[in-house]
Amino acid sequence: MSICTVEIDVAADPQRTFAFLADASNQPAWRHDVETCSLTEGTPGAAGAVYRQTNRGQEVEFRITEVDDDSSISWVCAEETSWPVRGTYRLSDLDGGGTRITMDLEMKPSGPFLLLRPLVPLMVKAQRKKYEAGLQGALG
Repeated sequence: MSICTVEIDVAADPQRTFAFLADASNQPAWRHDVETCSLTEGTPGAAGAVYRQTNRGQEVEFRITEVDDDSSISWVCAEETSWPVRGTYRLSDLDGGGTRITMDLEMKPSGPFLLLRPLVPLMVKAQRKKYEAGLQGALG
């Protein structure tokens, strides 16, 4: 169940965009809300890879759960908390060149975090333009 879907278009070709997104250690280069991100286990960009990142001073760990033929990357974050998050980046060709990245986000909060759930789509959609600009800048 996706609670938020955001589309981002970039001028870079799908293969290059996929390779960049699949190695999550690139996140600080395009996400203004990620300070650090490093591989702690596995192969960069492959299913099973585990990354540790710092977001606004808080460390979180996430794992790539599935990588599909240069077209989608799925991940899960904070599985053992009251605010678990799952996501998928799906890539497709744009007419005239470039790549569309469709980002699906799923959260299953519990406890007091249930109250924040309706705000998440608004927060993510508010970040879309910054993510798009960051990706375009990083991919050239």
